[in-house]
Amino acid sequence: MSTARQIDEAYVKTGQVRVVFKNRAVLGPESVWAAEAALCAADQGKFWQYHDKLFENWAGENQGAFSKANLKRFASDLGLDAGAFGSCLDGDKTLTQVKNETQESQARGVHGTPSFFINDELVEGALRFEEFRRVIDSLLR
Repeated sequence: MSTARQIDEAYVKTGQVRVVFKNRAVLGPESVWAAEAALCAADQGKFWQYHDKLFENWAGENQGAFSKANLKRFASDLGLDAGAFGSCLDGDKTLTQVKNETQESQARGVHGTPSFFINDELVEGALRFEEFRRVIDSLLR
């Protein structure tokens, strides 16, 4: 089980922790399109499923994996309404949010991904669940 899923099970579902995902699209046009697409999927209640699909299909920076055609195919694979998704992505409905979240991450000193804020303290890097548990538990006491 992924670290994110373990945190969800142990803390989010029990009401102890709230997770807020914010985009940091700094790797060129494909990262922007992917972030936009994930927010378009969120409009249909499938953000996390789409998020996971993106990570399963990543092939390197700007290598074509996140072309708009592929992003639409991923949405179709997940059973999203293709018309609504396509309109959202092609119309840049979520672009302002992606840009704002990216600017916010830069202003807050985020230099890499993944990065986390736990009670406004920046934690960078892919931590194991036990490392998150130690930090979270110390803050919940």
